[in-house]
Parts: sequence; structure tokens; C-alpha cells
Amino acid sequence: MVDPVRKWLQRFVRVRSWRPELLLFGVALVLSVAARQAEPFPLDVPLGEAVQSWQLPLLDPVLRGVSAIGWFRVAAPTTIAVVILLAIIKLRAQAFALAAATLTGHLFNQMLKALLERPRPEMAADQMAALGVDTFAFPSGHAQSFTIFYGFLAYLIWQHVRRPWLRRLGMAVMLAMIVLVGISRVYLGVHWPSDVVGAYIVGVLWLLLWTRALRAWREAK
Repeated sequence: MVDPVRKWLQRFVRVRSWRPELLLFGVALVLSVAARQAEPFPLDVPLGEAVQSWQLPLLDPVLRGVSAIGWFRVAAPTTIAVVILLAIIKLRAQAFALAAATLTGHLFNQMLKALLERPRPEMAADQMAALGVDTFAFPSGHAQSFTIFYGFLAYLIWQHVRRPWLRRLGMAVMLAMIVLVGISRVYLGVHWPSDVVGAYIVGVLWLLLWTRALRAWREAK
């Protein structure tokens, strides 16, 4: 047992350059310190107002629907179902990595919110309750969890789907989900744009760490 773990740790450290992770960590740290000051960033208010001013017939139900997918009562069973499906089709290491990435990512997000205590944009209490909002703002939990979950699925599609058109379509759908949920959180007025940007950065960092771990495991075996 010790030898496989040692080999995995060696691969984890050496499998590729750490520059992307270090860069993202640095940016996330700077944004977190700034968010701790509680004030919105200079572009938060004008960008938020611009997004909320969009008036297109299908935009409102689409963005509300995408945001609803991120609620725990929907996201948790969806994640469990995908993990089980991956295990059934013999992608057990991938299933474990996805489960671990989503769970630890959620816990880390909650820890950051509690630590930074950044207030959300002002909103009536009944609106906040209707939207399921009861925590701090930075980083956006929806945007971070979508980045980890759908980003990981995009990674698996890129690795395992052989038909180029289907691979491109699948990855485009996953990317669209990540982009739309970020827009939806600003559109609904529950997050500042910088909350979403910070969540994307933390989510990509988390995704890189877990795909690194998965690749190291495969090479160690």
C-alpha cells in the first residue's frame, strides 16, 4: 500500500509544470484579500447593472433554469448519478476523482465564504429566500461548482470521445453551462461580477489539481 501511494505522490508533483496552479493561486489570493474589504470592486456595479438590464424573451427562463440546476437538491443527485454512471462504464478512478473534486470544492467554497464574509448585493429578504440565498458572496458557489463539475466532464469528453464533432459539441455544451451559470448569478442580483470571476479562478485551480491527481494515479499504475 505504501509503495503505490509513494509513486502516486511522486507523479503528482512531477507530472507537469506547476505554473498554472501557482498563477491561479496568486490571483485567487489577491482577489480574496480584496473581497475581504467587503466593498464591491470598481466594475462590479456597472457590469452588474448592465447584465441585469438585458431584456430578451427567452433569457430570463434560461438563466433562472441554469441557476436552479446549481441548487444543492438538484446538484447533489446529479453528481451522484454521474459518478455512478462513470463507475458502471469502468471509469472508476475518474468517478472517484469527480466525487472528491466536487465534495472538497464545495467544502472549500463554504470555508472561503465564512472566512471572507463578503456581503451580497442588497436584495429584499423574500427575494433572497426565494432564490435560496443564505450565505456570503465570495466566491460564488454556483460558478465554482459548475466549473469543477462541468469542467471535469469536459476533460473526460476530450479524453474519451473519439468522434471529433461529438467531442467538440460535448465540450461546447459543458463550457456553455459554466458561462451561463456565472451570468445567471449576476443577472439574478445575488452576486457581484467579481464573485463569479473569483469562483471561476478557484474552480479552475481545483479542477487542475484533481485532473493532475488523476493523471498521476494512472501513470503510477
